[in-house]
Amino acid sequence: MTRYLIAGLAVALILAGWRLDHVSNSLDRAKTVISDQVDTINTLEAAAQSRRNTQKLLAQLDAEHTKALTDAQTSNAELLARIGDGSQRLSVKARCPAPAVRAASSTTGLGDAEARAELDPSDAQRIVAITDDGDQGLIALQMAQAYIANVCLKGN
Repeated sequence: MTRYLIAGLAVALILAGWRLDHVSNSLDRAKTVISDQVDTINTLEAAAQSRRNTQKLLAQLDAEHTKALTDAQTSNAELLARIGDGSQRLSVKARCPAPAVRAASSTTGLGDAEARAELDPSDAQRIVAITDDGDQGLIALQMAQAYIANVCLKGN
């Protein structure tokens, strides 16, 4: 009977050891899974922070360039209004035949001043509208360059 008792205890110890090893392997697998999940969470948090930083940068760039565009449009609209009501006139350098320049210079008392020709108000308004389009194009180009330099090339 003692032999059976010893054999039973031996079997019980073997089964207990096998079960402990099985539980230990399960715990090791669980630790690995948890570690992988923590790594994934950290990666996702870093990506989310990078996205938030990029969004802040884009908002700043947008605010800067929107202000520049609005200022340019306001300035050109004011210039168009002044040209339209006649309170401002545009002129260009003009080259006139020598006798006409001398005659104009002597009568106006300007001496060696350069000859200028005043533009018709409707032509002046068209020129200002063209420069407004150019201003908008330059501001859009500057915004694209800032985006590329601050977002694309920095890898945010």
